[in-house]
Amino acid sequence: MPNSVQSVERAFCLLELLGQADNFVAISDLAERSGLSLGTTHRLLETLIALQYAERDPVSRKYTLGLRVLELQGAVIGHTNLSIQAMPVMKALMQRVNETVHLAVLNDGEIVYIDRIEGLQTQGMYTRIGKRAPVHCTALGKVMLAYLSGPEWRQIVAKRGLEAVTKNTITSIHVLADELRKTQARGYAIDNEEVELGVRCLAVPLRDFTGNVVAALSISGPNSRVRPSREDELSRAACWAGRLISTKLGYLAG
Repeated sequence: MPNSVQSVERAFCLLELLGQADNFVAISDLAERSGLSLGTTHRLLETLIALQYAERDPVSRKYTLGLRVLELQGAVIGHTNLSIQAMPVMKALMQRVNETVHLAVLNDGEIVYIDRIEGLQTQGMYTRIGKRAPVHCTALGKVMLAYLSGPEWRQIVAKRGLEAVTKNTITSIHVLADELRKTQARGYAIDNEEVELGVRCLAVPLRDFTGNVVAALSISGPNSRVRPSREDELSRAACWAGRLISTKLGYLAG
């Protein structure tokens, strides 16, 4: 990257690694994954700790993100028109179906969760805001792929691949193409335990004033509740919410 400041790049690399981790991370792991020496990694982490962007557990001596990162995250979400417009509808949808509702966008060939409302019956399900996930095995990802052109979504798949996350994950580009056609035809995508066994999801597209799909909204829960027999009920509710949010974003269905 031309005109870049190496120390800043390295610090952000460490922040990204901490953000991707689901738990505290040892300094040796951070050094190995970043390609930095232990000394450099330690100095950068000490600076991040002083600025409250990182924290060190006093017992394990491992690292995690600090509270200042959460403040920045809250500022970003608070100033995002999409989240502001979607949140009241997400709350209404959760109350209607009593399941967890997620909001996500497509970024660099992956989905990024930007907001959520936990269902009242949620047990053991937690998705971190900012978490990235594959497009080919999530309902959120598939519904956004479905509204891209063929060359666009195939380019994403060529870059990201079709890794088998569970035994139900689609790993064939021909099967995925057929699934995307079905998704467009019915107006929603389904994740049939393709990213996590025991969890099913249903997602709908969100459009802005240009008519382009800019995000997606999902209902997710255990397969005992988000079951095929509820597909009509859940899809109607999700499509209602998707249309309402899209209207709030300026989309006028023609």
